[in-house]
Amino acid sequence: MYLTISPQKLSQNYSSSSADFVTYLEKENQSINADSPELFFNQDSHRITSSEVIEAIDGNVAKLKRTEPRYYSITINPSQRELNHIGNDKQKLITYTREVMKNYAAAFNRQIHGRPVSPKDILFFGKVEFSRTFKGTDREVRENKPFLKRIAALENSLRKIEREELSAPASDIKNELNKVIVQCPHKINNKPIEPGMRKPGNQSHIHLIVSRKDISNTYSLSPGSKYRSSEVVMHGKLVRRGFDRDKFFQTAEKTFDRLFNYQRNFVESYDAKKILAKDPQKFYSSLQHLTPAEKKIALKLMDQAGLKLPMLNLNPNQASFVLKQIKRAIGVAVRSSSIGY
Repeated sequence: MYLTISPQKLSQNYSSSSADFVTYLEKENQSINADSPELFFNQDSHRITSSEVIEAIDGNVAKLKRTEPRYYSITINPSQRELNHIGNDKQKLITYTREVMKNYAAAFNRQIHGRPVSPKDILFFGKVEFSRTFKGTDREVRENKPFLKRIAALENSLRKIEREELSAPASDIKNELNKVIVQCPHKINNKPIEPGMRKPGNQSHIHLIVSRKDISNTYSLSPGSKYRSSEVVMHGKLVRRGFDRDKFFQTAEKTFDRLFNYQRNFVESYDAKKILAKDPQKFYSSLQHLTPAEKKIALKLMDQAGLKLPMLNLNPNQASFVLKQIKRAIGVAVRSSSIGY
C-alpha cells in the first residue's frame, strides 16, 4: 500500500478554485468511461458530480490567505497483490477509503469544540480510477530506452525511404527493426513498453481531494503541518496542533489488513520501509529470518521491483552491494506502485 499527501499545486499564489484539479480527476471519464462516468463519493454518498465537488471545496476556504493551499490531494495506491486479494472490487476500495479517512482524522493533534477531530469534520471527495500508464521513471521504460531510441531511428529511416529521401534497401531496415523489437526487454503483446502505454493487470487506485478547512469552515486542518504533536499558546489559549503522518500511514495499512484479512509480507510493510531507510543491514537481516514461504514471496515481490536476488546466503561484501540494490529497487517500485507500502 502506497499513500501520498500533497498540497494544492504550488505557484506564486494559489488558485482560488479547485476546478483544474477536479477536471484532471475526470480524465478517465473523458477517455474511457464516457458512456458510464465514474462519479465522486464521500463518507456518506457515492454519486457526487464534479460540479458539486468544486462548489463544496471552493466554498470552504474562510480566512485562508491566497498563499495557503485550499485543499490537499491524497492518493491511495494498493499494490497488484492487494488488489488481487480483494478481487479488484470497487465497492471494497470505497469502503476502505472511508475507513482510511477515519485514520486521517485520528492523526490530527487538534481539537474542535473541545473534542478530537472526527471523520465527520473532514470535507473530502474521492474517485476510483482503474488504469495507469507507464512513465519515464518506470523501470520497464528506463530499461527499454536504448532500444526505443534505436527503433525510432529505424522507423525514421523507413519513412525517409518512402519519401525517397534515403536510398537503402527497406527490407534490410525492416529486418533490423524486427531484431531490435525482439531484443527489447519489456513488451506487452509484442509491443515495446514506452511512456503513455497502459499498464497491464489490476491498476485501481483512489484520488482524494480534501479541504484544508473542517466541514464547518471554521478550523484549519493541515496534514502538511511540520509538527507531529505539540501545544502552543495562541491568543491566551492553549492550542494543540500537528498531524502524525507516521501514525496515518501505519494505521491505513493495518486497516486494509483487518478489513480484508490480508496477510502482509514483510517487504510490503510500512515498518520495512522505515527499517530500510534507517538501517539497511537490519532490513537484510530481517529478510534472512523469514520463513521459507515468506522469503519466497519476498523474493518474488523484490524481483517484480527489478531486483534479481536468487539467494540470500551472501558474504558481507556481496551483502553490501545487494543492500544498495534493494534500497534503489524498492524505492523505485514504491513510487511506481508496482509494490506498495
